[in-house]
Amino acid sequence: MNEQTIYKILSVVTEKSEEALMAFSKDQSLLDLGLDSIKFIQFIVAVEEAFQIEIRDSDLLFSKFETIEKLFSTLSGYLESTPLKKVLVCDCDNVLWRGVAGEEAVSLDIDTLSLQQEIVNLCNRGVLVCLCSKNDRANFEQAFENPDMVLKNEHIAIAKINFRDKAANLKEIAAELNVSLNSFVFLDDSDYELGLISALLPEVCVVKADYHDLSFIKTVSGLFSQSASTMNRTALYKEQKEREKEKLHFKTVDEYNNSLETKAVFCPADSGSAGRIAELSQRTNQFNLSGRRYAEQEVLDMLAQKKYHIRTLSVSDKYGDMGLVGAVIYEEKADCIVLHSFYLSCRAFGRGFETLMINEMKAMGKPLFGVYNETDKNRKHKSFYNDNGVGLYEL
Repeated sequence: MNEQTIYKILSVVTEKSEEALMAFSKDQSLLDLGLDSIKFIQFIVAVEEAFQIEIRDSDLLFSKFETIEKLFSTLSGYLESTPLKKVLVCDCDNVLWRGVAGEEAVSLDIDTLSLQQEIVNLCNRGVLVCLCSKNDRANFEQAFENPDMVLKNEHIAIAKINFRDKAANLKEIAAELNVSLNSFVFLDDSDYELGLISALLPEVCVVKADYHDLSFIKTVSGLFSQSASTMNRTALYKEQKEREKEKLHFKTVDEYNNSLETKAVFCPADSGSAGRIAELSQRTNQFNLSGRRYAEQEVLDMLAQKKYHIRTLSVSDKYGDMGLVGAVIYEEKADCIVLHSFYLSCRAFGRGFETLMINEMKAMGKPLFGVYNETDKNRKHKSFYNDNGVGLYEL
């Protein structure tokens, strides 16, 4: 584990020198160094970005990072193992079924169905399942028409069925999903294809599908042991893909949204949404105008106070429920409203929701002022407040 990097991140967050941190007792509370709940979230985000990992929600507890000793212990489970896996890319012929589609009669047996069931289980846990096979699309589609198939089209985020080299296909999948290749697992029965991926994309974890040794199924499942999620990422991705397809037929965002029967509800938040609001603040980088991160308890505290108010945006359309995708944390003063934080999930970009939210805030009838703290990720939205007639507020 790279302790030096962790000390460096901790130094930036706490504004203490690395030397002072190293001299600090490893069993003394980091509260004594000023690591409050806000700085704790800043530390978590910086660690995730530095090491390209994702801390599980169950570990996002200050008690697990309260001392340097506990901090190293918690992070060791992430940094001394392989990076968090999010995507399974699977070959089809002689992997999902026996035989080569289009060349011979393909068949399913107890072993191939066991693999398919495990892939479905991974999908249900939030893993993005993709296919990459050298074949004709028609042959692939015919094979999937078999009623005995456990794995269905609804489980597949992306299918690259063509005769291009698989390294190129994996790069395209990574670009379309906006996920780094070190979070990929590639499953294939061909030593050539496995070798190609290992040579050209060494960051991808490769596993051979060998039905003479069924332990490969457990190997694949084990690589995703930390990837459980409450979100059905495949469904969200497929819904968004369908939205983007329809967008091509319309000239304006309003026309497009109307065709989707879009329903957007911007309303005061309650304690039941505190967890999702905190998660949105922690995970949103591009449209996080203040750069602020909040823990769930902080959100609950703000909801209980008269000083702060929170409004959230929830969206649904004919393709599905996108859930809570935006939030504004604000303070209503006698002569103005101060927008302390303004968030919009990246999966809701391009639909005018940020304009809807700011217009709803304007409708409250007082001049608006917003807090903007520039980061590497939110720079592209630097002019949002100015473009919408909102003044900047200095804390």
